[in-house]
Amino acid sequence: MKNLAYILFSLLLLCVTSCKEEDTIYKTAAKAAFSVGNEYEVGETVTFTDATIPDEGTVIVTYLWEFGDEGKSTSTEQSPTFIFKKDGLFQVKLTVTDNNGLRATSQKEIKVINPTTPDFTLDKTEYQMGDVVTFIDATVTKPGVNITSYLWEFGDKDKSTSTKQNPTFAYNEAGAYPVKLTVTDSYGLKASVTKNVAVFDPSKAIAVQWLAVMDGSVTGGSSPALSFDGTAVYMLTGGDATNAGRLNAYNISDGSSKWILDVDKAMQDHHDNGSVAAGAKDIYGSPSVGRNGDIYFIVRDLKDAGADRRLFVFAVKESGIVNWAYAGKDANVYAITPAIDANSNIYVAHRSKKLWKLTSTGDWSEYTSNNLLGATGGLSVSKDGVVYGFGNGSTGLFAYNTVTDTNQWIYATDFGGAGDAFTGALRSATVTVGADGTLYSVKDLASGGGAVFALTPESVEKWVYPVAGAISDGGVVLGADGTIYANGGKALSTQPSAGVVALNADGSLKWHYGTTENAQTAPLVDDRGYIHFITADATYYVLKPDGTLFSSLKIGDSTISSPVMDDKGNLYVAVKKGGIWQMVCATSKATSYAKDSAWPMRGQNPQRTGLQK
Repeated sequence: MKNLAYILFSLLLLCVTSCKEEDTIYKTAAKAAFSVGNEYEVGETVTFTDATIPDEGTVIVTYLWEFGDEGKSTSTEQSPTFIFKKDGLFQVKLTVTDNNGLRATSQKEIKVINPTTPDFTLDKTEYQMGDVVTFIDATVTKPGVNITSYLWEFGDKDKSTSTKQNPTFAYNEAGAYPVKLTVTDSYGLKASVTKNVAVFDPSKAIAVQWLAVMDGSVTGGSSPALSFDGTAVYMLTGGDATNAGRLNAYNISDGSSKWILDVDKAMQDHHDNGSVAAGAKDIYGSPSVGRNGDIYFIVRDLKDAGADRRLFVFAVKESGIVNWAYAGKDANVYAITPAIDANSNIYVAHRSKKLWKLTSTGDWSEYTSNNLLGATGGLSVSKDGVVYGFGNGSTGLFAYNTVTDTNQWIYATDFGGAGDAFTGALRSATVTVGADGTLYSVKDLASGGGAVFALTPESVEKWVYPVAGAISDGGVVLGADGTIYANGGKALSTQPSAGVVALNADGSLKWHYGTTENAQTAPLVDDRGYIHFITADATYYVLKPDGTLFSSLKIGDSTISSPVMDDKGNLYVAVKKGGIWQMVCATSKATSYAKDSAWPMRGQNPQRTGLQK
């Protein structure tokens, strides 16, 4: 038996060895592969290109493509095309079979995106409670795809919705609301976008950003001006028997002190007779700022005696160092802000009935000044070189032509005696020069009450609009649409009568917003067309263009200062609180002053140059 088993095993081994050497076929599988892009849009034709490499001596006889979509779509073509009707990530699988019946597979992931991009815009960037918000569909689709439905979710507590393409909605509470738009396209695909809508409470729209304590006094309507580069705010404060007058410079960013110029010491250092007693008491004027950055102001020496008294015109560098000074003799001054023309010439008029011109380098000259009024308020200058200012009491408004060196005219019709001015009989009102040369201002009337008036450049009355209270201080500003706004002056005890009046170009009343407190400083117009003004009790008002109240806030106890606004919408004004004068910076949702206005604030611009635009 053992021999038989051995013989059989030997025969089997011989057979196997013979077959291996002559008859074995290697049946290995093909290398399946295909090419396709990584990303496509819904509805786009996707081409799958077979790149399979069959084993040597074999051929591929069948293909099976599985596209990974919800419908489990397949194809048996070698290089098929397919259209995906939904977005997402898809695992596409190719299975090939060769003529030996062996299979091989290859798999790739492709991304299909929805070509519809939902989007929407708003008709404004910010809204107050109760405003109607308009939502504007801005969805983008590819050609041939349409939006079949819209669903807006407004994010309010009632979960309000709309299916309109461009709906409107009003929010009655302040807050930030996430608004969601979901669109459905003609493929049945949905896409969404969410944006926030900011709604604020107008009663809280005004916010004090900072305040800075100012040593000294503010008198005669003295008001701040801004540096030419917009980084500093300048304000004059008066001294007394022991304290010096000051020119204060504050950093706009936080109200910190940039520098302080001791005006008394500057007077003494630049006194032509070497006086050591020169100094400032009350400073009634306001600074103005030239294109070179220099700050110009006028101050009278009230601490010297007799012939040593001087009227100083100062030019101070942005660093707080005096650039130059002119010390004039036999001159007195009140609420004069130096006017600066397009050639950087500086104009100063004073109560001694003279008009001076100084260059930006300090060269001084005096005009003939025949029949000039004793100037107490102003100044403003037209593009053609006519200087405008007010005289004291009932003497009126003058126009002096600096080109011809002649007193062009005096307008004194029905002027009162300015008895209700900040300082009795010394009128501090300013003149506004419109783009067409029309002159606007305010006055108290000899016949009683006050008026806003408009003159031609030749002093012909265009119109006079009477108001209840006398207006000896303040002035007129212009809206971009030509609306004339003026402070209402003294308030009556019987009714809200001061505030602000808005007039049409022909002098007819557009609206009047009355207050029970005096309004003796000039208003201001911002980039929204909103009107800003501050009453004597330091209540800061912001009105809409239709005369309705937008917001108000009491920011101090009193003020006699006209506000100024920068190109970011920050407002600056001097107020008195707790017996101390402070510089206040406040915001109100404005983003700038009205740059497209011919005269949006006192002095025409934040530098208070008084130059016609």
